[in-house]
Amino acid sequence: MTTNNFIGFFSDKEKLYKAENSLKIAGIKPQNLIVQEGQHAPLMIAVRLQDQYDLQMAQNIFKFYQVHHTEEITSPLNDADELRRIISIHSRQQIFDGNTRVNRHNFHEGMNAEVHTFGND
Repeated sequence: MTTNNFIGFFSDKEKLYKAENSLKIAGIKPQNLIVQEGQHAPLMIAVRLQDQYDLQMAQNIFKFYQVHHTEEITSPLNDADELRRIISIHSRQQIFDGNTRVNRHNFHEGMNAEVHTFGND
């Protein structure tokens, strides 16, 4: 198994707490959970995976509590600060706006290419 950590991002604290409790009931040890619930940081739970069973349980519980994004990280995580640092790097790498279109009439237009956002034509 190549994934060491499975992370779920939540929309509200109530779902975060319920998911944390469900993970503990499912047999995930508390020392294998990193819960992020700060005001200025995203609500997330990182599960340190021991085997394929842990991954399947985390996926099912995250799906049940309607996480809006999941992430798999192969590097080991030891604490919440390290988790925040890695997530910050990952989120900067994956900034994407699905509504952005670039229209170029010629490949050599360069800086003169028009960029349309939010579906405005």
